[in-house]
Amino acid sequence: MPQPNIVLIMTDQQRWDTLSCLGFDHVPTPNIDRLARRGIAFSHAFVQGAVCGPSRNSIVSGQYVHTHGIYQNEQWLTPDQPNWIERLRDGGYHTVNIGKMHTSPIRLPCGFNHRTVVENKNYKQGQHGPDPDDYDLYLAQFGLTRPACSYYKEIPDWPDHLGATVWPHDEDLFIDNVVGQWTIDAIENHDFEKPLFMWSGFAGPHDPYDIPESALERYGDIEIPDPVGWTGELDTKPPPQKQSMEGSEGKVSPAAIWWSRATPDRIRRMRRHYFANVSLVDDWVGKIVTAIEQKGQLDNTVFVFASDHGDCLGDHGLVYKFSSHYDAVARVPLVFAGPGVSELGVQDSLVELIDLGPTFLELAGLDPLEGASGQTLTGLLGGDSVEIHDTVYSEHGPRIMARSCEWKLVFYPGETYGELYNLKEDPDELYNLYDDPTYQSHRLEMIERLAHWYTSTQ
Repeated sequence: MPQPNIVLIMTDQQRWDTLSCLGFDHVPTPNIDRLARRGIAFSHAFVQGAVCGPSRNSIVSGQYVHTHGIYQNEQWLTPDQPNWIERLRDGGYHTVNIGKMHTSPIRLPCGFNHRTVVENKNYKQGQHGPDPDDYDLYLAQFGLTRPACSYYKEIPDWPDHLGATVWPHDEDLFIDNVVGQWTIDAIENHDFEKPLFMWSGFAGPHDPYDIPESALERYGDIEIPDPVGWTGELDTKPPPQKQSMEGSEGKVSPAAIWWSRATPDRIRRMRRHYFANVSLVDDWVGKIVTAIEQKGQLDNTVFVFASDHGDCLGDHGLVYKFSSHYDAVARVPLVFAGPGVSELGVQDSLVELIDLGPTFLELAGLDPLEGASGQTLTGLLGGDSVEIHDTVYSEHGPRIMARSCEWKLVFYPGETYGELYNLKEDPDELYNLYDDPTYQSHRLEMIERLAHWYTSTQ
């Protein structure tokens, strides 16, 4: 059997509950749903870093954040650290990245034969080295610069928007439309004499929540659900959560959101724009699959759809991802379809995104990646009833999450506070049981699991 092509489509900052195949009809994703019907949609997939850089370094290395040591966005793996993209390249694949990877500097090869680099919507030259990305260079041909870098200065009532606005230029120039078209161009230009590994990295639905008007139109009659949470909830949670929102208040910058300006209608607008970006990317998923099919490669291509972390979107009175490990942040979409993947639909096994690399290598018939902690998912993909993880883990700075099917611990080393949630009774993570004497045995059990995991993966 020939090595399969592998097409990894990865969004930026997309929470797990944004696929209609998982039961969330307020976010139409017919093309991703079609992949899920052909394969598997994992409903409990978790990232190992709660922000872009650490998460993506974990994905590429197959290692946990404390293992590879990349805790910030402006860092990347060293050449001596594990990298399964290099292994695919050396094992016969033509490796291509179109779109976001978040390497630092931005033009690191990272194991790819070719990269067309697109960074964040509000990327500024110099953030990750001295170079402009290819999207900057493309916009310059039209006399334009990234509008996301200046919305906060040019839109008079910007704090009232909570980061949501309409894309101001030709829709073909919208960042995710450009990434989608460049991905299709790369597929059409590949001769498939070698199998293709494609990492297509979309910049959305990451803030700012700017989106072309046409993408919003399909949401005109869709009821947008309100965030989960209750008045005073942040006073029962670790102080960094509330401090993160207070620290953004009054700040003038491209990403600052003033929650004092939030109203129910403004929050729904923010969420509508975010969901519309997801649906726009879904359109491109369908076009990417069609491009592979037109090259005669549909039956020999594994498609994977995933994201690097989520976004609170107002849940618990929070935005973005920096201050929490709620499922809205740590839990992401993960869909597989293609050869070696059984048609099983929604699957609720706990999986981690560091499992991607080991899975790809096994599908490609290549040796495992030395130093990786990720586990191959090929058994699950083939329909075996196996438990890969009884607990999944994620980190940001000193904060560490340990999550089983029933309990979630968020541990803050050296602090007296923490978080403990009974996920069976409180799936929205509204009520913190960390200091409740009734649940101390569960707290201690989860801390013991975390300690064993941490020491065994250093």
